[in-house]
Amino acid sequence: MYVEMRKLVNTRSSRWLLSSMALLGMLMIAVFVVVSATRGEPINVSMMLAALALPAGIGAPIISILAVTSDWQHRDAIKFFVLQPKRGVLLLAKYLAVATFALGIILLVCAVAFVASAGFSAIAEYELVLGDLAKSLWLLTCVTVIGTISGAAVASALLSTPIAIVFVLFQSFVFDSLIGLFAGNATPFLQSATLSNVLTEGGNAIAAISSAAIWIIVPCVIGVWRNRTRDVV
Repeated sequence: MYVEMRKLVNTRSSRWLLSSMALLGMLMIAVFVVVSATRGEPINVSMMLAALALPAGIGAPIISILAVTSDWQHRDAIKFFVLQPKRGVLLLAKYLAVATFALGIILLVCAVAFVASAGFSAIAEYELVLGDLAKSLWLLTCVTVIGTISGAAVASALLSTPIAIVFVLFQSFVFDSLIGLFAGNATPFLQSATLSNVLTEGGNAIAAISSAAIWIIVPCVIGVWRNRTRDVV
């Protein structure tokens, strides 16, 4: 698992993605502070934490895709399969690595939110309030962990970095928005965001289970089968 976690941060693509996430996070912080100052509102730590859930939610699935598919793109799978012939063990190591990395992202985002909030409050002499930290932390955790697991599952099923990234972005920003035009009352059962929405806001548990089955469990099962049977050339 250590090797898989190291590959999450030492490749060119992962570094660019992490840098992009950091830049987006800084932009979100700047916008949040400017809006709060313009309205004369105190710096709310929980609101800043919720705002930082956006870059974490976007970047975490893509990081997991890179982790799962990178070996297949560069034919490094041959080397790793020689060292560890049990392909299921390697795939499990990737899953554990991205799950651990997701927890690391959550801790980092929390630290950045607290430091940024305290810093701006001290420099600009704005009032600092904690707000509903538990709710914001739960939102961040659900968005990051579910996004990471879903991205890893889809990536293991498709085994192609560009296709998996396009698929996840389409699923999140296009499919979830358009499916309501056709599915009617069945929409929550088909949307990929239903699981996280139900966990953070409450709702139909059956719809959440359906969402998890479609977007996580089924791709994961397909991914395990494909990783065990795909030829390495």
